[in-house]
Amino acid sequence: MNEFTSIELTRRQLLALAGAGVGSAVLAGCGGSDGESVAANANPAEGSVSPSCVLTPDEAEGPFYADLDLVRRDITDGRSGSPLELRIAVVDADGCTAISGAEVDVWHADADGLYSAFTEQGEDEDVDTTAESFLRGVQTTDRRGIAVFDSIYPGWYPGRTAHVHVKVHFADQTEVTTQLYFPDDVSSTVYTGHEVYVARGDKDTSNDDDGLGAELASLRMGVMEGDAGHIATATIGIDRS
Repeated sequence: MNEFTSIELTRRQLLALAGAGVGSAVLAGCGGSDGESVAANANPAEGSVSPSCVLTPDEAEGPFYADLDLVRRDITDGRSGSPLELRIAVVDADGCTAISGAEVDVWHADADGLYSAFTEQGEDEDVDTTAESFLRGVQTTDRRGIAVFDSIYPGWYPGRTAHVHVKVHFADQTEVTTQLYFPDDVSSTVYTGHEVYVARGDKDTSNDDDGLGAELASLRMGVMEGDAGHIATATIGIDRS
């Protein structure tokens, strides 16, 4: 599905999305009355709201990308961890319009800080996960521009803060490759309070100390508690001009 569908997000529509648990990532102040375009960036977990649509910056792809084309919402593959629902909205940064039919490709580490599909991992570089595909998946954005994944809270590994890798493909090309980050306090709560993570303890690198751009506010997700775990929301703005 590569046909571009531009759907103007009015205030009323965004409030409807908020009722579905998605609006916290999308609501902002780029227009006030019904019928006006509304900006697409907000960070409820840290209390910040962008005054306009933001073009999402590229971040390092990292060494663990695998083009497996696994189209699926549930990416856990039985991996243990604190449940995480990841909701990503894709918008045109020039005009604040939702983009349907974009392919959102995500991948991240498990509770032990390991990625699927690669060798030489772990502290002793002796872990081989080449036969596995956990915590990887692709979803196509719906008519509201939203893709949803069922996952677990990603673990950490030395030198990096908690993060999720994302690629957005549209019209047969990659529009952005980036990384999304979690609030430090939420990560600490998970890592010190959930049995799957507690043996490793809290991460050794904060968002501000991460050297790969975690200081960029537009890449920090809003995270709230859900019925079973956490819900993380993010908006990715791409340039379709």
